[in-house]
Amino acid sequence: MKIFCLGILLSFSAFAENSKLIPVFMDAAQIYTSKDESVRNAMVLDPKTRAVLNVLEEKKIDPAILQKYTQDKMRSSWKLPQDDQFDRWSYQPALKVEDVPEVALNAVKFDVVKSSEWLKDDIYVYFFVTDGVIPTGKVSSIYKEVASGQSFFFNEIDRAIFPLQGISGKRPQNHLIVDYGVIESDGDDIKELQKLSSIIIDIAIAVYTSYDPENSQIIVKLRKEIKALADMLLSMNSDDRLVTSSFGFKNSELNSYFGDETYIGFIKNHKSTSGKRWEYDLHFRLLKN
Repeated sequence: MKIFCLGILLSFSAFAENSKLIPVFMDAAQIYTSKDESVRNAMVLDPKTRAVLNVLEEKKIDPAILQKYTQDKMRSSWKLPQDDQFDRWSYQPALKVEDVPEVALNAVKFDVVKSSEWLKDDIYVYFFVTDGVIPTGKVSSIYKEVASGQSFFFNEIDRAIFPLQGISGKRPQNHLIVDYGVIESDGDDIKELQKLSSIIIDIAIAVYTSYDPENSQIIVKLRKEIKALADMLLSMNSDDRLVTSSFGFKNSELNSYFGDETYIGFIKNHKSTSGKRWEYDLHFRLLKN
């Protein structure tokens, strides 16, 4: 897990821009998969490329799984996603809200209402959590051979979504945004997909810290860059990726969510609209300290 903390002045851009992150990742992937060690160790490498190489080397990513990202057909411009409702929260000035509660967000249970395969699913879930403008990320364990009509509870480590580090609760910085994805695979690549998912935050922060860290127009796009990189990395395995979604909470509305309760539970339902037929329910719990 990485945490990127910056105070920024926020500005708005309504136009889709090219990703700054994906071209750097692809350059690093090409060098990383090269058999020419002198290229990888060259001192003249761009600092941003070197930063991504350092992440790939530190995490011991198998060069073979990066080959697909070095192909010329992947070199088209990758656009950042248009602003969604949660991006627009980031452009609003921070509110001074008194008595904002400390909260914790847990992923509790996963129901396989209908499996995507004839037999059983191997599943993991990734979470990218934006606390104000502070991105963190985590990837769950792989839960194996879950059949239609079965459920599993997330283990103690996987359960904590916010805060991530064994803290009972924390006040979000103006708002809390959760982007998540569900990956299912019946192939041998699920462990490598899990490993790729786990370094997306690391790569994004490594690249963005090579830019001017005081430039608010760059930093405010970090959440969108993370989503774009995740989409690119997993798009080459489109048969495996089943769900991507988001939800969030504004600080100013947290107390009204709870009312007189100390926690609220909610379910996110996802089902296929074409191709493989599947349906999943993700159970979450938001707790107030």
